[in-house]
Amino acid sequence: MALRFTGGLCGKLLVEHHGLIMNRRAFNTVIAITLSLILATGNLAGLHYIDKSIGPGNVQVIRTALDINAQKFTQWSFGLIPNIKTVPESEAAEQRMRVWARPGDYAGAEFLGITFGLSAIMWFTWINFLGFPGNMLLVRQRLLALLAAAILTISANLMFARMTTEFSSFNNILSTAFGYFSLGLNAGGIWFIHLLGRLGIGQLESRPSIPPNHTKDEKLSALLMSLVIAFIIGSIFRRVNLTLPNLPFDYVIWAITTIVFFNYYGYLPSKWIKGERPFGIVISIGATVITVFVWVGVQYFTGGSIGAGLFTDAGSPGLSLMLSFWLLFWLIVTNFMGKTSPLRTRAR
Repeated sequence: MALRFTGGLCGKLLVEHHGLIMNRRAFNTVIAITLSLILATGNLAGLHYIDKSIGPGNVQVIRTALDINAQKFTQWSFGLIPNIKTVPESEAAEQRMRVWARPGDYAGAEFLGITFGLSAIMWFTWINFLGFPGNMLLVRQRLLALLAAAILTISANLMFARMTTEFSSFNNILSTAFGYFSLGLNAGGIWFIHLLGRLGIGQLESRPSIPPNHTKDEKLSALLMSLVIAFIIGSIFRRVNLTLPNLPFDYVIWAITTIVFFNYYGYLPSKWIKGERPFGIVISIGATVITVFVWVGVQYFTGGSIGAGLFTDAGSPGLSLMLSFWLLFWLIVTNFMGKTSPLRTRAR
């Protein structure tokens, strides 16, 4: 009788412990999502302010000067930061000035649902890297890594813009280089923080993290399958005119989203039904659909000034990137929640 009582008591304590862990994880997830959305809003609000400051009918141009041979050259500070000024568009055309940006080239308010999605992914990734909320070990090293990622991201984007200026004849520098400047910033932020993490910076290990062996047949099959699926999905969206001509990287985003899905859930459908994974898949798909409809509502109530490229007079050219970006965001969130585990961890 005593043993039964003890076993029942232990079982009850384990259930309560599991429930506490699950509640804490859910609470941490809500905090991380909220904080990432707030930071993404602030990020794009700042860039949108720059767009508005240019003013209608105006453009930003790079200042020029004459060299000793009386040849014009663009002026840059530290070799990366352009010396820009705002002039009327007609004046820029008459004097053949190099246009740096037009209103909307920074934040891309017309397709803010897309640019906001990538920004949310970046901030959620950074918050996850920092270990907040929950695991705040090595916070000083991780903060330094985030600062390094920010500096590297800004420098790399400015360097790419400088290369675009020097080696291309196109006039709209930011639009040519990035589509929208926010896309370049946030994509760079994601890439550099993953790179620093792979090098072991901000990790508990004292040595760099060596990537796992990718020569196994299963991982190679998943990679090849993701490329094929991404090509098929991207081709279908492009065929039915649900892609943006000025942002022709649908294939890349779908390939990343697909390989992330396979990494979290496995590439065989038989693995998708194990443990917590069915819940993660349902949450990812459901949250993506809800998010898309939220942005449709935002677009409707703002008269299209803040849009997502959905259900417009030109159709829905933003649908492909909206689905791929936000599905990727919610896949990362469900992994943070522990809903990609092949083991059942829910308390009963």
